[in-house]
Amino acid sequence: MQEVLEMLTIPCFGNLATVEDGKPRVRPFAFMYEEKGRFYFLTASDKKVYRQLTATPFIEFTKLTDDMRWVRISGRIAFDDDVQCKEKCFANYPMLKDIYQAPDNPVLKVFYLEHGAASIDSMSGDPQKSFTF
Repeated sequence: MQEVLEMLTIPCFGNLATVEDGKPRVRPFAFMYEEKGRFYFLTASDKKVYRQLTATPFIEFTKLTDDMRWVRISGRIAFDDDVQCKEKCFANYPMLKDIYQAPDNPVLKVFYLEHGAASIDSMSGDPQKSFTF
């Protein structure tokens, strides 16, 4: 699992998949941080992605590296309203201050994966590595 964390170094931009009306929706997204086996993300309550997550709380996040390897994590998400989680997001991504002003902004919604699946794959044909967490 350490290899998964090494591939999700901050800043980490990848793609997040959700479900809307039974169909997949994918968009660029930032991975915020990992702590105690939880993978954290941040969105806003006025975005479609938030409505999709509350309706169907399952995601898949993937990141492609420069050497053509990719990591994928997926599972059921939960929300966490703890302002300390939001403060960690702001610490890792200072640009959030320009968008949302402060971590206590009520529109901010932190969500995390705590249990799910992860995999690492490669264009080179190396065997896929799979993990559960």
